[in-house]
Amino acid sequence: MSLAARAMFPKGKEPRYAFEALISMLPEIVLNFGTDGISMKALDPSKVALLQLEFTAGGLEEYSVDHDVKIGLILSTVKDALKRVGATEKLEIGVDEERQRFVMMVYPKKGREAGIYRRFSFPIVQLAEEEIPEINVEYDASFEMDSSTFDDMMALAENVSDAVTIQVGPDSVVFSAEGEGGRGAMSEFGRDSESLYDVNAQGAVKAKYSVELIRNVSGKLKSISKRVKAELGDAKPLRLTYEFATGRFVMVLAPRAD
Repeated sequence: MSLAARAMFPKGKEPRYAFEALISMLPEIVLNFGTDGISMKALDPSKVALLQLEFTAGGLEEYSVDHDVKIGLILSTVKDALKRVGATEKLEIGVDEERQRFVMMVYPKKGREAGIYRRFSFPIVQLAEEEIPEINVEYDASFEMDSSTFDDMMALAENVSDAVTIQVGPDSVVFSAEGEGGRGAMSEFGRDSESLYDVNAQGAVKAKYSVELIRNVSGKLKSISKRVKAELGDAKPLRLTYEFATGRFVMVLAPRAD
């Protein structure tokens, strides 16, 4: 089988969870296979969140492209197959231009030499790639923290509200949420906290965001990225960056006005 583009991931969990995060937010994507790697960029249907995913050629076990390739995928078609990819299994993806198929092959940890694999293929569809302007924002504050702890804080906020307020000061990060009937939740992390790796702010900044949309991403990516970097400002978008061995995932989320 001749593939115009081919990529081998050393561990299946990274593409699996990155794609599952996309599936929770988007109905379809355009994947770009270029000389530097694989990328996609899209707005969610509500136009509230910008999502970017990159797999770098240097981070992959194998990567080859005959020429730049763009394909459209309906994400619901690959959802069930992704669930069959084990964390330590190898995953190979590719583009069969002749048959207009997106191909996934799952190998044991040993790879092709094991002599066994599972193969899935999905139709490539024609999608109009949306023109998305660059978002140039000067952020007033940033912090890095343990990604599992960050997701726990989002889950805590989600228990009482559909929104979370994030406040960053020179030495602390505070997550808070207020719900109906006077219910509330709040957690504060100081500079010396084991879960807070870094915090930068000239003064106090605060903004409110949809906790559901954050959790769509944080709940998946905590499994493949130890840290999350957050950048924000007063009534400015929130930028979350997750880096992992084969690439990175970025979400830019508009603030809530209420």
